[in-house]
Amino acid sequence: MKGLTDHLSAISIKNKIFITNILIIVVSLSTLALFANTVSRKAIIEKAVNNSARELVLIDNNLQTLLSTIEDYSKILASDYRLQNELYNDLISNKDRSALKPAEGLNNLSMNNTLSAVMSNIVEPNTMIKAASILTAHHQWVDAGFADNGYANRIFGSDAENAEHSYLPAWTGLIKFKFRYEGEDNVFAVSKTVIHKDTGKTIGKVVLYVKETVIASIYERKKNDKGREFYILDRDGIIISSRNKDNLYRDFRAVTSIPVPDSAREDGNFTQGAGSKKVLVSARRFEPMQWTIVSVIPMNEITVESTEINRLILRIGISCLLLALIVSFLLSRSITRPIFRLSKTMREIRTGKLNVRSPYRSTNEIGYLSDGFNNLMDRIEALMAENVEKQRTKAEIEYQLLQSQIKPHFLYNTVETIVSLIKLNMKTEAIAAAKYMADFYKISLSKGNDIITIGEEMLLTESYLEIQRLRYVEYMDYSMEIDQEIKNSPIPKLTLQPLVENAIYHGLKRKKEKGLLRISGSRCGDDVRIEIFDNGAGMEPSQAGAILMKTASPRERKGFGARSVHDRIRMLYGDRYGLEIESAYGSYTKVIIHLPLLRAEEG
Repeated sequence: MKGLTDHLSAISIKNKIFITNILIIVVSLSTLALFANTVSRKAIIEKAVNNSARELVLIDNNLQTLLSTIEDYSKILASDYRLQNELYNDLISNKDRSALKPAEGLNNLSMNNTLSAVMSNIVEPNTMIKAASILTAHHQWVDAGFADNGYANRIFGSDAENAEHSYLPAWTGLIKFKFRYEGEDNVFAVSKTVIHKDTGKTIGKVVLYVKETVIASIYERKKNDKGREFYILDRDGIIISSRNKDNLYRDFRAVTSIPVPDSAREDGNFTQGAGSKKVLVSARRFEPMQWTIVSVIPMNEITVESTEINRLILRIGISCLLLALIVSFLLSRSITRPIFRLSKTMREIRTGKLNVRSPYRSTNEIGYLSDGFNNLMDRIEALMAENVEKQRTKAEIEYQLLQSQIKPHFLYNTVETIVSLIKLNMKTEAIAAAKYMADFYKISLSKGNDIITIGEEMLLTESYLEIQRLRYVEYMDYSMEIDQEIKNSPIPKLTLQPLVENAIYHGLKRKKEKGLLRISGSRCGDDVRIEIFDNGAGMEPSQAGAILMKTASPRERKGFGARSVHDRIRMLYGDRYGLEIESAYGSYTKVIIHLPLLRAEEG
């Protein structure tokens, strides 16, 4: 052992570097050859999993938009003044409803023409809705789009009442429905009870029919991997949408031999099968309808490029290592002394002398290394100073991201609402919506200023709420009470809008009756206290507490807007200010904003 040690000690540093590089090359080549296939295969599978997850999210979002749009059409149709007048007059003229029998068609030609004209604005080719039907107060059906009234009567009955959710659109599962002149087709239907705006009486029901092919087009137009299939399943695991229409109404497991993803667990990915039949299954829950979106990709299609990639990695690795070996051999003699000098400098820095720099200067590689090391130490010192500033600007970046998401989303929804109102000849409401939208963007732009007055913020929020009230007249009402003495105090722009949006979508829309959103603001000593209260669905105390935490789980991601507002206020005015959330499940949610009372120029 001593002889071996003496022999190694006698070898020059130059030769030690060369021998060490040979060993590294051999080990690297062996390791690369052994694990190249595993690493590349894992990377390809991870990429496929991530792509599948992103595509499922896009499908989920597009499906949500489609269903929301169709529900909006049903609400707009149910609230159309012409339709309400005809159905209400029909109700008054047929008070003895028990004496009338259901019929498959409407005999009153004038009423039939009026209702057909109203419905024609929201069916093909104007929208993606195939057809629409209306049930009158005396149990008779009228249609647009050649819907078969006999089928409608057998599926939905002849009673316009809906005891459970008379104010909400109700969806059916996938059903076969007959259209005159076209025969049967696979459709989803959404029904909405018509409630008279003045009397509150149920005067009829509207039903819209959407073909399954409209749902399928969401994923059929995507550029997917070869062999990939998409399925949409109902809560019982029955296929309700697929490229292969022969699979509709069949059990998913019976068709694919893949177990239905467990609805009680989080959405995820898993593999099924073995050999050439192994597939990657990705699933995502579509919560509004309790559906499951499933992507199935054959594994042999995912890993088809794995072998070629491994060969390429091996060739590149060998080339690079050989080049490193040659360079190491040529330069080992000239780098020994400069390395020792640089090493000495490093040892001094390790003792805590961060201001020490390498004195070696040269135009060769070691000189570059020495300069690079000195520049690195200079940069480290600068980065330590910059790190604090970066942390301070992080909250600002998140807030700007929130604003960039809010404006296009709000603009799109508002324009859609205006278009729908114009189609229904509701010009007054359309003009009002356009004015509110203009007021919203006029204030939100505010000449590029991020800080505005509370009064301006209230006008911006009021414009937003007026537009939302046009869209969700059956869900919400609101009130605003702000003390005059705080209206000139500054507030970060778009502080209230994300909180109001959360209250509408996560509170009032989930309530089974019309709810109230109340905004109030007053002075509290030297501070401003603004409350946003809704008597909607509420939430558990643990969920309310987690919304403002940066470590919130995926279930609390809907609180990103609230957390960004909270962080923004704390960054501008200190930790004693920000948001406070109170809530009781099934009862209410209250968000309290604490701000300093300042003059506008002090903001």
